[in-house]
Amino acid sequence: MDFGFFNQLLIIFTVSVVAIAFFHRLHIPDTLAYLMVGLALGPTATGIIDGTFDITLLAEIGVVFLLFSLGLEFSLANVLAMRRIVFGLGGLQVLISTLLIAFCGLILGFSPVGTLVMAAGLSLSSTAIVSKELTRRNELRSRHGQLTIGTLIFQDIAAVLFLILIPALAGIGETSLSTSLMISMAKGIGFVAFMVLVGRWLLPRMFHEIARTKSEELFVLSAIVVCLVAAWLTHLLDLSMALGGFVAGMMLGESHYRHQIETDIRPFRDILLGLFFVSVGLMLDLDLFIANWHMILLAGTGLILFKACLIALLAHFIQRGQKTAIKTGISLAQSGEFCFALVALANQHELLLSSTSSFILSVTIFSMAATPLLIRFSGPLADLFVHGNRQNREPRKETDVISQQVEDIHQHILILGYGRVGQAISHFLQEDQLPFIAIDDDPIHVQEANRAGEPVFYGDCRRTDLLVAAGLNRARMVVICIDSSRAAMETLKGIRQVNSYVPVLVRTRDDSHMDTLKQEGATQVVPEVLESSLLIVSHVLTMLGHPEHSIAQRIQSVRREHYDILHGFFFGQSEVLHTAEGDPCKLRHGVTLEEKAWAVGKALGDINLQAGGVEVKRITREGSNIDPTDGLVLNSGDVLLLKGTSKQIEHGEALLLRGK
Repeated sequence: MDFGFFNQLLIIFTVSVVAIAFFHRLHIPDTLAYLMVGLALGPTATGIIDGTFDITLLAEIGVVFLLFSLGLEFSLANVLAMRRIVFGLGGLQVLISTLLIAFCGLILGFSPVGTLVMAAGLSLSSTAIVSKELTRRNELRSRHGQLTIGTLIFQDIAAVLFLILIPALAGIGETSLSTSLMISMAKGIGFVAFMVLVGRWLLPRMFHEIARTKSEELFVLSAIVVCLVAAWLTHLLDLSMALGGFVAGMMLGESHYRHQIETDIRPFRDILLGLFFVSVGLMLDLDLFIANWHMILLAGTGLILFKACLIALLAHFIQRGQKTAIKTGISLAQSGEFCFALVALANQHELLLSSTSSFILSVTIFSMAATPLLIRFSGPLADLFVHGNRQNREPRKETDVISQQVEDIHQHILILGYGRVGQAISHFLQEDQLPFIAIDDDPIHVQEANRAGEPVFYGDCRRTDLLVAAGLNRARMVVICIDSSRAAMETLKGIRQVNSYVPVLVRTRDDSHMDTLKQEGATQVVPEVLESSLLIVSHVLTMLGHPEHSIAQRIQSVRREHYDILHGFFFGQSEVLHTAEGDPCKLRHGVTLEEKAWAVGKALGDINLQAGGVEVKRITREGSNIDPTDGLVLNSGDVLLLKGTSKQIEHGEALLLRGK
């Protein structure tokens, strides 16, 4: 038996483990770690992986799963509500960037086909890196964050169109370009129409029956099969396999299983996508890079400056605000992972020279490597261009973003860990109109809470600088709701180093660390083996000075109402959508009404959300909470906190945004 393929694949995985661990220490994205692994092991560097090693198919399946995940998140209702940003800013950016980059490519002597692939790839930005950095910096809800995400949505759509275009270019030798494009577009439209019918009539019934079996293995395997069958169909039609993955994801994205599918598919996607980036690194010619490094750095810098300036001008034209426009331009100035996919597809059809591929990929890697640093300093750079004074030239730290947003909040409760228990505490605090600030290291928890207008920030609670930025020295009380006892201990030590007087309540899973935590300065330690959520809430209200008889009455009232106030939570990375018995869980989800949303200007009672089982728990308008009465007229910018099952919430969100 030939173990050559196995041996080389094992080497790739082993080196990737070491590289990712090292890059994590430097806060560099995993994507670049995989690229460096491919480059270091490739035939033009160490030669450990020889030129005959081929992981093209595995790499392409990784791209299929990436597009499948994007399809799951492709909400037609959100796109229509943000259509001015998506099609205005995003459409103009992709069109102008592609044309101008293609013009430069032709002047520099690239072939027409190579120029088109290069222009298409470089005009797209990195959805993975940009969205991750914005989430980490708590800027998804900011004005430039919304502009950035809206533009990325259109770029994802454009990437699918480019994936149709490249196979069409491969058939130019037999037919004319127009004929080849028309044939490919006809195939693509026919495939999408077929998948729409399958997605409407077959997939919902199939997944409903699969869900009834309560078998996780069957559920995951079914999702993988649907994705791969769609990719196989597009391959039969001489289209990109990634197109099939995107359309399959888009069909399942309309179902109430999309969150669970996305969570289940993530491990397969990340590993196979990592192999794709390794394969890109193997394609790079290190000798070419060394010989032309100055040209690559010049081209990469030119690309960043060109895209940043173009997007900033377009953003300022579409939505006034110089600082917002500049930060948007800086965030989207790089090329991204879709450039790798387009180049790899073009190489499969032999549309590019190896030297051209290496040059394009090298420029893309350089721009992606610079992205985290550029986003980190986008605020100071915007201040520098807008104001130009000395104090604005000081680079802002990550903590400054948090401190500026909470500088007016005093005597608040600082919640560290925003899982089920942290959210239960916040529900009671909101009822009493008591201010709170929360920090959590689950980006999905943070994103969902931010959509609902809640002051939750992403970060490691053990970092005392983040706690100080969140107002530790102004806090009335701190509640630690972290699962790990060791992390809770380190967090408590950090708090006491900064503030030795603030009351600190610590929640633990059991009572094994109670004495140690009290010795480190915990005011109260609550083991979760007791009636965790309600007991912690009673301690919080007691320490805030509420009468004991009032607390007992409220706790008993919650029990009588079957714990209704504790039902529902913001979906995160660690949650599932169904109980062990197979019943759907109640979720909470914030929906922001954009200017063109269908519900704007209508009374809440006229929308009839209750008919679909959705409950409106709260409406936030200009920072203030409003009771959701039937006669309340909804305005642009309102944030509605919905409660219901995932299916009910998706129905309610579609009703609010597009009226059906």
